[in-house]
Amino acid sequence: MTGLSGTLWLDVTSCALVLLGAFLSFAAGVGLLRFGDLMGRLHSQAKPQSLGLLLMLLAMALQQTEVGIVLFLLPVALFQFITTPAAGMVLARGGYRSRHYEHVPLFVDELEDEVDRAQRAEEAAAIREQRPILPDASDEPEPHEPNPNAPTL
Repeated sequence: MTGLSGTLWLDVTSCALVLLGAFLSFAAGVGLLRFGDLMGRLHSQAKPQSLGLLLMLLAMALQQTEVGIVLFLLPVALFQFITTPAAGMVLARGGYRSRHYEHVPLFVDELEDEVDRAQRAEEAAAIREQRPILPDASDEPEPHEPNPNAPTL
């Protein structure tokens, strides 16, 4: 029996990898919608989505007969694994600065000293320039009511 590649075990393996990768990517999307706190959303956007893409790329590589096409898939995986942690770090720092971690237990708060130092420097610069410090989003507590625009599943 011939299929996509002509080899049954390659076709079955590729189909299983694509289905598993699609399931993990779908689970990442559902996690973004369903998790209520920033930490859960950060986890769901990084872990299953990256593995899902890697499994799909592996399935594509198994179906290819030319080395050039397989080599083209390597930078896709490389850039995925470089940009996902960087985006997660930027989102985590933004969430920390806007105090979205108020109700999440942090056992080691590595940014507390750095944030305090930056706030003291901002206040000192404002005093030197004799200008008022404008309030930002981090000065207000995080609302506890659910987002009315969030989709329900």
